[in-house]
Amino acid sequence: MKKFFQWLLKLIGSALTMVIVLALLPHASRLMASLMPDESGAAIRASAVIARKLETTARLETLAVSEEGVLNYDINAAFIGTVASVNVKYQYNASFGIDLKSVRMQVSGSRIIFSLPEPILLNDSLTPIEVYRNDDWYPYFDDNDYQKLLEDERIACRERYLSGEYAQQLWDAATTAMDETVGRWIADVDGRVSIQYVMAEQDAP
Repeated sequence: MKKFFQWLLKLIGSALTMVIVLALLPHASRLMASLMPDESGAAIRASAVIARKLETTARLETLAVSEEGVLNYDINAAFIGTVASVNVKYQYNASFGIDLKSVRMQVSGSRIIFSLPEPILLNDSLTPIEVYRNDDWYPYFDDNDYQKLLEDERIACRERYLSGEYAQQLWDAATTAMDETVGRWIADVDGRVSIQYVMAEQDAP
């Protein structure tokens, strides 16, 4: 009989424990939620701040380029050969960036996914450093032709960067610049937020 009462008391104790746990479970969940960081909420708050900044900041410089080059141009005539030549050592400077109004943003849990557009040229210039022109006696090449040579070379330098040859360098520069800029924008947002970048033509995971 004694063993029976001991077993009954254990059964009643287990049942009461279960009832108490079930009764306190909602309160425990709210307590844990208050103690744990609201990462999803942090990402939503951060995205709201970023959205406002994207609307008010037109463009972001991501890569500055400064390089030297050489332009060699010869004018040849039939049966005579070279009748004029131009040799120019120059400095090419350029600034590339992205249009922030074309950036798309998606929140996934504690992560913000940015879809970045293709890079654009912000400004560039080509400055002659050393010039050699052997065209004094050739009347069909003048200063306008010379300026057009420089302009064509400037466009060629620009196209090297925008045509895909430097695609990885431009992409790395864009993500680095975005990290630095977005980090400043959301420095005051409480909670952990992770950032991911995808190219505009790709679907965000």
